[in-house]
Amino acid sequence: MSRVSKQQVDLAGAARLIAEAQRILFFLHVSPDGDSIGSTLGMVRALRQAGKEAVIVGVDPVPRIYQFLPGWDTLFVPWDQVEGEWDLACLLDCGDLERVGAALPVVQKARRVLNVDHHSTNTAYGEYNYLDFRAAAVGELAYRLLRELALPVDQETATCLYTSIVADTGGFRYDSTSPETHRIAAELIEAGARPYDVASAIFENESVARLALLSRVLSTLQVDPSGKIAWLQLTRSMLEQAGARDEDAEGIVNYARSVAGVEVGILFREAPEGGIRVGLRSRRAVDVGQVARQFGGGGHARAAGCTVPGTLAEVVEQVVDAVRRVMA
Repeated sequence: MSRVSKQQVDLAGAARLIAEAQRILFFLHVSPDGDSIGSTLGMVRALRQAGKEAVIVGVDPVPRIYQFLPGWDTLFVPWDQVEGEWDLACLLDCGDLERVGAALPVVQKARRVLNVDHHSTNTAYGEYNYLDFRAAAVGELAYRLLRELALPVDQETATCLYTSIVADTGGFRYDSTSPETHRIAAELIEAGARPYDVASAIFENESVARLALLSRVLSTLQVDPSGKIAWLQLTRSMLEQAGARDEDAEGIVNYARSVAGVEVGILFREAPEGGIRVGLRSRRAVDVGQVARQFGGGGHARAAGCTVPGTLAEVVEQVVDAVRRVMA
């Protein structure tokens, strides 16, 4: 990787870097979500159709609910099998370089690094950084890049990008959803994305194991005396008892936020590597990104996360106290 000063680039600058590259590595972040997977698959599909050598590198598997997306099982290269030198490493939806996990050394195989993101806590780690904190999803930025590159968006690519946007807006429910979000979504539908199929795959495709896990997690619900903070706890034993996987925990934090009168919902989850993963979601009044940053994490004002060392009881006390201070 080139060791030059970091630069902020606009849409045209980011598109030019991609246009100049023939061999491009794309990276998913650890525990990839719908935005990471959808935006990356959409970009790679379109670039490969344009004749470029583009592949996806990821450490963790694609969650079951996103395995309806075209290319999820064919466009990947195991991170420890990437060989040779590449023109560009492109990281979508990665707030910091460490988010690629064990694949971090592979980034060094590229001559240039392009960081494309919408998280306000992004550390601008790339040699080139195309950041737009107003975008509701990186899928919006990926779509803009493909249009700037004058590349066609077919039905399958549109489905990937539309999935990115639907996933990161909670089905267009979150405060980040803008008129531009809807305009891009409409163009993707015109290109062939089917809203019902995507929504059904993401929101109406529960496994028995996930529902068994959900029932156990919901039994831990606690609400602060103020009525404005609610939290849930997920242990490794719950996963084992339910026959569930880590990916089955996605979205459970929203149940805490959905309690009437609650401003901040939190999910505390025992991580397999130790420590506690903390997911925070808020309504309009509270910036949970500020809380996550106190513990070395990041994210958005309304959705953020961090991993905190300690026992479940210790981390619950620390984080809930931090939320109370932010809300005071």
